[in-house]
Amino acid sequence: MPRSIPTLCGSIMGEPFSLGEKIHNAAYRALGLDYTFVCFGVEDPRNAVQAIRTLGVRGMNVSMPYKSAVMPYLDAIDASARAIGAVNTIDNRDGVLTGYNTDYLGAVRALREAIHPAGKRVAVIGAGGAAKAVVYGCRQAGARVKVFNRSAERGKALADALGVDFGGSLDDFEAQAFDIVINATSAGFKQPDVNPLDGRLAPHLIVMDVAFLPVETALLRQARQLGCATVAGTRMLVHQACRQIELYTGHDAPIDVMERAMLHEIERLHL
Repeated sequence: MPRSIPTLCGSIMGEPFSLGEKIHNAAYRALGLDYTFVCFGVEDPRNAVQAIRTLGVRGMNVSMPYKSAVMPYLDAIDASARAIGAVNTIDNRDGVLTGYNTDYLGAVRALREAIHPAGKRVAVIGAGGAAKAVVYGCRQAGARVKVFNRSAERGKALADALGVDFGGSLDDFEAQAFDIVINATSAGFKQPDVNPLDGRLAPHLIVMDVAFLPVETALLRQARQLGCATVAGTRMLVHQACRQIELYTGHDAPIDVMERAMLHEIERLHL
């Protein structure tokens, strides 16, 4: 008997990156599913979405710079993805393509490992795509959120769009006014010595960094040394992938297996 063709899942991105592939394929193996995950470097988001239809791809992750660009070509957009303005997950159910955003769920699930955010005072640093997902997720979880950003125009626009407060620039951030601080900028990503909150932390804070390379950023290292509880960006990454697995397969995701695969790949690539 010829071997059956596996169910195809994948990721569309500007430049292929192996981390998502390792995380997803580890999950499919652990679940005993005949799925395979492949990364695709693409230039045209419209053609990429059409390829999902043509090839019958079960699910497709979407990375920068296409998280907003794919949205006009989908059949439906989940309410959370529409509010955030970005899709990182395309679920293909019988030819109907629905866009989701699992980044916000990844952020909240990771944060809940340290603290339940309901009622807590949360400072979010940044006003880009990651910040939008984090702010939306924290607000949905019942937190009191305030945005800080270098550009007041962008920071205020994000805060107004998602119904939270704008606190000003980082110079206006005061640790004592918050329970949780989340770096949602790219500062520190693949920059092991860059800390956007250098000298501004206090021991009572829960400190989270969405940057996941290195696993312990300069921000998290300083927070740990102060005695703060910390949440690594790798936890957000693996939790958002868990939600994708749930959507694509209908199964609970094997998070421990997925995390081991992720950390092994980070170590292998010396990231």
